[in-house]
Amino acid sequence: MSTTTPLVIRASDGARGRGRQYGAAAAGRIQLSLENYERVYAKFADLNWQAATAVAETFVPVVERFDADCLEEMQGIAEGAGVSFTDVLALNLRTEILFSGKARKLAAAGGRTPAECTSFCDLRGPEPIVGQNWDWIPFADGTVVVLETEPTNGPRWVSVVEAGLLAKFGMNSAGLTVLTNALVTSLDVGAPGVPYHLMLRALLETESVDAAEDVLMSADRSSSANYLIVGDGRAVDAETRPGSASDISWRAVGAGGYLVHTNHFDSDDTAFASSGTDHGPRVMPDTLFRQKRAIAMAELMPRPSVAGWHEVLSDHENYPDAVCCHPNPEEHELEQGSTVASAVIEPRRRTMHLVLGHPCAVPRVSYDYTKFFAGMS
Repeated sequence: MSTTTPLVIRASDGARGRGRQYGAAAAGRIQLSLENYERVYAKFADLNWQAATAVAETFVPVVERFDADCLEEMQGIAEGAGVSFTDVLALNLRTEILFSGKARKLAAAGGRTPAECTSFCDLRGPEPIVGQNWDWIPFADGTVVVLETEPTNGPRWVSVVEAGLLAKFGMNSAGLTVLTNALVTSLDVGAPGVPYHLMLRALLETESVDAAEDVLMSADRSSSANYLIVGDGRAVDAETRPGSASDISWRAVGAGGYLVHTNHFDSDDTAFASSGTDHGPRVMPDTLFRQKRAIAMAELMPRPSVAGWHEVLSDHENYPDAVCCHPNPEEHELEQGSTVASAVIEPRRRTMHLVLGHPCAVPRVSYDYTKFFAGMS
């Protein structure tokens, strides 16, 4: 499967019907995800696939209370792809299964995990420019899809996501953009709560920054994560630990400002920061460098531009553990990190400039969603 040519899937109808369309179109990539996550869960969480699906099933009551349509859609994905519902559920719980196990093992042993994400929003120009690199294990090159969704209610939305998962980062027809970074703390023990990727999906279905904030505060979340939400001419960044409204630290990004986030907590809230140990700098040690380097490059940018941020996301300083991350051949294949996808988004223009693969080597492809977001198929 090419890393440069995305599989674009457009799904419409109700939750079950959308899931069937998605699953059928992405069946081969979903199977590849299942094969690889079986290996990943065994290595990092000491779980075989049967045990991983059993863990995933303990989340069903929480997910049903949060949004029962998510369960319907995952059932539809399973039907379309010819796999079991618990297979798809275990994929969507990859953060809860994987990071809780990795955090416990690697923080204790002093090891590291594959690289993760560098995200940004820039409000210094006349129009916002936002985006991120998504870094993960290299097998994900063959599992990425661009999911374009026409729900029966609510805004249309687009997400760049691993096949079989409900969402990752993306944008919607209400002008909202959702970017994200994995975070990991001593509190990430995999206790049932709203899973990370289902929370991303819920945020993409909201119509304003205020509504997105309400969704985050109303849920009992299972995992630590950072959510960078841009819309309504402003941006907010939410660093979250497992828990509810009191387990979120908020920062606003006003006009004339910008923010870069990687895989550690930045909160200056002493009480918040002292609750639980931030494992990010220990298990993802390049997180501190990537943020510092991206900020330094942003400061030197004459004015915000797609080209300027493309250069930031393509940067190789500290290679291979750079903003543009490349696999280190000296590491185990499942511990390697690689930039799997890179996006620079112009929300007001409804345009996403996307690279599947390394942005240093692969041209960006521009997707104009003006017509799609206006309700025109």
